[in-house]
Amino acid sequence: MTAVGEDPPEMIESEMIEPGRAEPATRDRIVAAALEVFVEKGYSGARVQDIAERAGLTAGALYVHFPNRGRLLAEAITVEGNRIISGLIEQLAQRRIGDQRVAAALTAQMVGESELIDRLLIESFALATRDEASQEQLDVTLRLLDDFIAATVTDSMDRGVLDPDLDPEAVTAFFSSWIMGMIVHRAVSRPRPDADDMLAVTVRLLSGLRPPEDA
Repeated sequence: MTAVGEDPPEMIESEMIEPGRAEPATRDRIVAAALEVFVEKGYSGARVQDIAERAGLTAGALYVHFPNRGRLLAEAITVEGNRIISGLIEQLAQRRIGDQRVAAALTAQMVGESELIDRLLIESFALATRDEASQEQLDVTLRLLDDFIAATVTDSMDRGVLDPDLDPEAVTAFFSSWIMGMIVHRAVSRPRPDADDMLAVTVRLLSGLRPPEDA
């Protein structure tokens, strides 16, 4: 018998529902409940029973949709990550295209309030070091961020905002690492600088990526 809060033994094939085949409304309700419980109690303290009760289900019904807590955490991060990334893309799309577009987006990430995704990613980073499947799920979510950054880098190089002689993959990795660092910075509640001061520093740093003046 599986203790409450532990992942169950492998379920036989007839008992399991593939992730893509779960009823959308039930699956969404489980993920929403998991987001709340993971943030409140952390991954290690989150009991399956707590998540199931908040979703209005039994623990057994939850396991039909998600075979273990690691899969559920990965799904929660993907859902919340997609929401954050979509919001960032929408925010940038509404800005006037100009030299400070990327600087403004990075500044907003640095000085903004901690988001739900910050704490979930910290939990996921720790889990991914111990579980290969969780690492693969995390990689899917982070690839969405990298794809968005890569598109922004390519656009900036085409417009002459970033030096086209720089390697796009290296620049993408630089910005991805920067944003990951910002997420950790916010998640552990480090002091946030004034937005205008941070924007000035970010613009200065990004100026080093611009094409040479005599180009």
